[in-house]
Amino acid sequence: MNKYAVPMKLKQRKRKWHSDNKPFVFEYFNGTCQECNEPITGKWDIHHITYHYKYGKIYETPALELIKNGIITLVCRPCHDKIHTAEDPNNRKHLENKAACDLCGRVERGIFDRKKGEKLDKLLCRNCWLNYKNGVIQTRLF
Repeated sequence: MNKYAVPMKLKQRKRKWHSDNKPFVFEYFNGTCQECNEPITGKWDIHHITYHYKYGKIYETPALELIKNGIITLVCRPCHDKIHTAEDPNNRKHLENKAACDLCGRVERGIFDRKKGEKLDKLLCRNCWLNYKNGVIQTRLF
């Protein structure tokens, strides 16, 4: 490393790691979601089963090593949302503060914090909350 180089911040390391490794992970799993075992045709994610690996050096570790040690896997977006959705009672990690908006159905992180912090009577995604805050009347979309 150049002694004058500025070290990358965590967010930059995460972005670089994902952009460098996403194609490899997709090919390694032959484009098949490891949750539903269906071929992935739409959006997909690298799911981190845990971030506790090598004392926080997960984004300095090769993807193959993480796959072999069961740290990451490939999942389609619908499965990834289900894995992280608070409303799924069968999900061991259901307390991740992610759920569907009561108006539009969009699954979003931080939705429970917004309900509590803004003293709302329903779960609202950011867009629906901004509409509500600005006086835009919105009805259920689904």
